[in-house]
Order: sequence, then structure tokens, then C-alpha cells
Amino acid sequence: RKRASSSVARAEAAGDAIPATPATPAVASRSSAVATSSESKRIVLLCAIAMLLASADRTIFSLGSLAIAADLSLNMHALGLLQSSFLWGYGFTQILGGVAADEFGGARVLLVGLGLWSIAVAAIPFCASTSAPVAAMVAARVVFGAASGCALPGSAAAVASYVTPERRAGALSVIFTLFNCGSAFGLLLAGGLISTLGWQSVFAVFGGVGVAWSAFGIAALPEVARRGKRKEKPELSDGAAEVSSGENAAANDAVAGWGNLPGWMYAQLFAIGWCHVCVNWGFFILQSWLPVYLAKDLGFSLGGSGLASALPWFLTAFTCGATGVASDALLKNGAERWKVRRLMMNIATIGPCVALLLLPLAKSATIAVALLGVMLGSQAVAIGGYLAYMQDVAPARAGAFLGVTNTVGVAAGIAANVLTGFLVERTGGFDAVFLVTAGVYASSAMVWNAFLKGRMLFPGDADAVGDDVGGGGGGAVADAASGRR
Repeated sequence: RKRASSSVARAEAAGDAIPATPATPAVASRSSAVATSSESKRIVLLCAIAMLLASADRTIFSLGSLAIAADLSLNMHALGLLQSSFLWGYGFTQILGGVAADEFGGARVLLVGLGLWSIAVAAIPFCASTSAPVAAMVAARVVFGAASGCALPGSAAAVASYVTPERRAGALSVIFTLFNCGSAFGLLLAGGLISTLGWQSVFAVFGGVGVAWSAFGIAALPEVARRGKRKEKPELSDGAAEVSSGENAAANDAVAGWGNLPGWMYAQLFAIGWCHVCVNWGFFILQSWLPVYLAKDLGFSLGGSGLASALPWFLTAFTCGATGVASDALLKNGAERWKVRRLMMNIATIGPCVALLLLPLAKSATIAVALLGVMLGSQAVAIGGYLAYMQDVAPARAGAFLGVTNTVGVAAGIAANVLTGFLVERTGGFDAVFLVTAGVYASSAMVWNAFLKGRMLFPGDADAVGDDVGGGGGGAVADAASGRR
């Protein structure tokens, strides 16, 4: 035991992860809360459709806002207030949503949140008929955003808890493929409903569907997901028990809590958080302003703007699916997991950067829409990057930490929307917005390649959830976790 502890100390002093013991015996979990393959697939599908509705519920307002403004005689200041009010509530509950997802189970928390935010979405038409429509709709949008705070951390925690490591990128690709399809379908359906039944019908339909899916999903969850997160430690065979106890004692002493971490770990967490912020910056700009850009700079009508806005999101959905397939194939062929995540993040940051730099040079609407498709499609590859990476290096805390980084990312999204409005008003177009956003993506690529090498952040947590943080194929825990080149 002393020899094991001294080995841990030397590894930490050298800035490396705890090395794996040769021929580590198999782990047999004591917990009965281990999802079978079919249960995992059911959980992923339920979460994926919830995320589809989450995305659709957000984008329908971006298109419907123009009709709302015309109906209620709102100026652009009031419309901007309504647009940003979602992010006020959304940012406020990110950390809470992440903690709840880790504690009670990501799938269950996500589906309950879906029911709550769908009620807020359905309430928008009723708010508009009150004596103070703007204040009432702002309140409903804040509630919508607050209840949506569990969406990303909930889905991430569900995948981390109930999907095996080598299949996580594929599971995330399914979830975020449907998430991006939600943006596309939301824009397409919103245009048709607004034209035929009025803008009120959009919120009533999507709100009602969300409540129905929430109730169905909660009832359809496997028993393993209803009980929440599995917390029992795995049971090690006798040959591994003594070494494991020495390693875990040293590891858990070093990472006892979020407020008492080694200095190197804060740098790693900051780097992951920064990359998340950069992806959110570009995503929230296009989610909020894409129909406006198409109408203002490219001259699309309301219906045409909805159709053109949907096309890049369909490409994004396809890219999400391809990312999962490609990541899983690379891992099965023996690629180290952290190197696969790095490849995906390079695509997700360098691709949007190049597309945004070319966008001001576009001479036609067709080329501009194609570049927007490249931008959104390539940034969607991040699901196989930072989202999967966080579950690799901190599986037991993925939901909580993604809640933290998404809170900061939402703050960045608010700042991005404010800056976008300022730059468009001052310059008369979106060219400056695209150049600034390209720089943000470039900084993410540089930070990721400089700092994130697959080092295991909370080694004791990996044992607690029975996770393997090693590379693909050979299970080389030490190399993948420490980030050895």
C-alpha cells in the first residue's frame, strides 16, 4: 500500500495522471443501476426528442418575433428585450440544472424541465393579450429560459451515466442531430403556421407537444433512470483492491471538492470552459440573428427567411450524425480518445473561422447560405470534442461542470447579441460581426491545442462510476489520461 501511494505521489508531482496498474483485473459493479444496451438506447432517444423540442421552442421565437412586433406595434428595443429575456433565465439555472442532473439523473431532470418550459411557451399568446403584454411575455420567456437550463447538462449527464465510453460520441451525435433538426423544423413549421393560423398558433402547438412528450417520456424511462444517478463504487477483485485503495485515497485527497483543487486542474477547467464559451458565442449569434441577416443583408422575405434559415440547420444535423459515426470508428480502430476529441475540436473551430472570414466576400445569396451551412455544420462537430471530452476526463462531474461552463457561455451569448446589435446598427450590416466571431473561434482552436491533452481531472471519480478513461482499443488508461504525446 505504501508503494502504491508513493507511486501516486510521484505521478502527481510529475504532472501526470495516476498510472494504470498492468493487467488490471476486471471490475464488477455492485450497483444494479447499470443500464443495458436497450435501456441506454431508450434513454438516448427520449433525451434526443426532448432536445429537438428545446431547439424548436427557441427558434420559433426568432421567426415569430417579427409578426409579434407588427401585431403589438413594438419597436426594436422592446423586441430586443424579448429576445434576450430567454437568456436571463437560461443562464441563471445552468449550474443548478447541472447539479440536479448529476444528483437525480440527467434524463429525468431533462424531461421534467421540458414539461415546465413547454407550459411557459404555450403561455406566450395569453401574455400578449394582457394589459402589459411586453412585461408578461418577458416573464414567460424568463421562465422558459430558466426551465431550459437543465437541457444541456441533463443530456450530458444522461450520456455519461448510462452510455459506455466508446459509444458516448455516437449517443451525443444522436441527441444533437435531433437538436439541430429541431431548429430546422421549428423554422419551417413556424413559417407555415404564422402564414395560415397566426403567430399565436406556433406557441400553442409547440407548447402542447412538449407537455405531452414530457409526460410520455417520464413514464417510459427505464427503472435505472428513474432511480437517478448510480453512486455505488465498483467492486474490485481481491488482486486489485489494495492498489486501488491506495490510488483512490491519494486521488480523492487531492480533489476533495471543487474549491480545493490542484492549481493545474483549474487551468485545465478554464481551458475547457473557454472553448465552450467560444462555441456558444457563434451559436447564439446565428440562432438569434440568422433570419434577420437573411432578411436585412440578403433581401429574403419572412417565409423565404424561414426556409433559408432551416437549410444550414439541416446540414448541422447531418454533421452531428457523421461526427458520432466517425468518432466511434476511430476509437474502435485504436485511436487515443483525447486525440479524437482534439481532431473534432479543430474541425469545430477552424471550419467556422474560415467560413466566417469568407462570408463578407460572398457575392450572392446562394454562396452566403452555403457558407453559413459550412459554419454551422463544422461547429456542430464540437459534440465529439468538448462535450465528449468532459465526460472522458470527469465523467462523474460532467453535468455539473457543463452547467458552469454553459452559464458563462450564456453570458457570452448575451454579450454577443448586444455586440451584434451595436455593430449592425453602427456599420449597417453583419460583416464586422462575422470578423469578430471568426477571431473568437480561432482563439478556441489555439487554447484547445495548447492545453487539453486528455489528462484525467478527477481520477477517483472514474473509479466511482466504473469508467475507463483510456484510449480506444487497447484501454491504455495512463497514456490517454495523462495526455502523453
